[in-house]
Formats: sequence, C-alpha cells, structure tokens
Amino acid sequence: MSDDNAYRRNYNKRLQQEYAELDDPVVRAQLQLDRWWEATRAFEEAEADMFFVGGFQEFHSKTPSFHKSRRDRDWRIK
Repeated sequence: MSDDNAYRRNYNKRLQQEYAELDDPVVRAQLQLDRWWEATRAFEEAEADMFFVGGFQEFHSKTPSFHKSRRDRDWRIK
C-alpha cells in the first residue's frame, strides 16, 4: 500500500511541477513555436508526398512500389 501512495504522491508532485512550468511566459512561447514548427513540417511533408500524373493527383505513400526507397511506407521495416 505504501508503494501505491508513494506513486500517487510523486505523480501529483510531477503534475504540479509541470503546471507551474506552463505559467512561465518563455515556456508558453516556446510551446507555441514548437506547435507552429510541427505544423509547418507536417504541411511540407504532405506537400512533398503529392505528384501529378496525367492531370490526376497521386501520392507517393499510396503508390505501390516494388523497389526500396525512402518514399516507401515500409522503408527500413524489418
């Protein structure tokens, strides 16, 4: 029973630390920059996945491939 109490105490202590950290304006600004950067990268990745063939939009990730390249969904999967 004491292990369970220690776990809850440590868990609550960590939550309080993280909430206190979120009150810092520098941390809040950095989190906003991180969200913006991740959104930009996701957009660029989705844009790089598209190509046009005969006027139709295709996606590298959905195109079957019989050779290994970095664009394959199963690249480096063993």
